[in-house]
Amino acid sequence: MKAEFLIDYCHQGDWHPQGGQTQSPIDIQTSMTETYEALAPVQVNFSDTTATFFNNGQNLQLLGAGQALINHRRFDFVQVHFHADSEHRLNGEIFPLEGHFLFQSPNGQTAVLGVFYQVGEHNPDFEHVLDQYDKQQCFGEFSADGLIPENKSYYHYIGSLTTPPLTEGIEWYVMQTTMEVSAEQILRFMTIHGRNNRTCQSLNGRKVLSYNE
Repeated sequence: MKAEFLIDYCHQGDWHPQGGQTQSPIDIQTSMTETYEALAPVQVNFSDTTATFFNNGQNLQLLGAGQALINHRRFDFVQVHFHADSEHRLNGEIFPLEGHFLFQSPNGQTAVLGVFYQVGEHNPDFEHVLDQYDKQQCFGEFSADGLIPENKSYYHYIGSLTTPPLTEGIEWYVMQTTMEVSAEQILRFMTIHGRNNRTCQSLNGRKVLSYNE
């Protein structure tokens, strides 16, 4: 079933940023990243096997339960959604799909784990996501085991949400390890969701840090 949205990705100039100098997504140039010893591992634990479907007018989301430990701070899982093509780039490379796992701390800080997906093997966990998107059913099975890499080396920078109101001050942790979904699954996603990637934004002097497990 084709989803309907309130924003138009073909007219992104009509979106109104909040701020404007630290926007996302960006093109991550690995040769320009800096290793920062104070960064810590990302640990993620999803405590439920069900997720609630929600169309917020901008993207299709699955709301679920879980926690993450990010730089020694506790965050609660809020929702996951996907973008085709990828919003972030890696050395100029565009991936066919990118997942955004959004977490929030008790004090309201938002952190997003970004995951790149390349064309490869059929992904059963992504298939469950597509089933909920297609049927727009309230509850369905959810597992992130095949959606987030086991190796959680990441690139980190401060940016924004990639949909209105484009709120800044968002902590981004873009995974270095890519995952796989099939070409058929990407096509199915675009049939349901359409293309929904925001164009890359200027870095404006921001540092991109690198953490390797």
